[in-house]
Amino acid sequence: MSGMRLTTSRVLALATSVLVGCSVSDSATPTSPARTRASFAQAASTEFGYLGATGPSFWGGLDPAWFACGSGPIQSPVDLSGNLVRSRSHDKDLNFDYGSSTTGEIFNNGHTIEIETEGENVLTIDGVAYSLTQFHFHSPSEHTIDGVGRDMELHLVHTSATGATAVVAVFLDRGATSGALSPIFDQLPNDVSVHHELNAPFDVRAFLTEIVPNAQYIGSLTTPPCTEGVHWVVLLSPATVTTEHLAQFHERIHFNARPVQRSLP
Repeated sequence: MSGMRLTTSRVLALATSVLVGCSVSDSATPTSPARTRASFAQAASTEFGYLGATGPSFWGGLDPAWFACGSGPIQSPVDLSGNLVRSRSHDKDLNFDYGSSTTGEIFNNGHTIEIETEGENVLTIDGVAYSLTQFHFHSPSEHTIDGVGRDMELHLVHTSATGATAVVAVFLDRGATSGALSPIFDQLPNDVSVHHELNAPFDVRAFLTEIVPNAQYIGSLTTPPCTEGVHWVVLLSPATVTTEHLAQFHERIHFNARPVQRSLP
């Protein structure tokens, strides 16, 4: 079955640097897709946390390769101004070409629940194609709007052929249903660093809420090594997650949100 395509020629956008073909910024060094995936694995296997002496305030000093966590000028997450989100727009071509049948492996990497995906799921921004490699969760949300966060945030991580990274963020509020994410939450693993094949294929497109309005900006990974040059697309219409599923996540991952690093603009 062919993938579903959504196109928006008008999207709400925020930018902290000039986007040229949505490539990584001058401060970032492009890496291969394999190396980008490895960078997340490195973060999971290195000692860091969200509280105390290994918390976000200290990440930049825990490993020389993580210097950007402490001194990078365009770090994420950010606080988005609601007034600015509503008043500014750019002609950015944003296309989601997601297949309806994706498979994956789920595992607890010690810092989040991550699902590595296999399937044809492509996000195109200004003509640059980014393929979905994995998605994971943060609770509470990392991005905020006018200082207000949400119960959870889903990050869909995409990589281009040149190694550039684009992340789609979806807010999740407590609600009556977890929607298309229910089968994912129903299979949260009890062990750590053990990959489990998901029981059935899933439709990643169904995880997304309304594409417009959204906020776009250039930032960084929100975990070490905090690599900059990441193109963020934050969907502003939240999805929902049940209290039960949120509690099950918290039983495994107690708190995993990096504090806001800056405000836009």
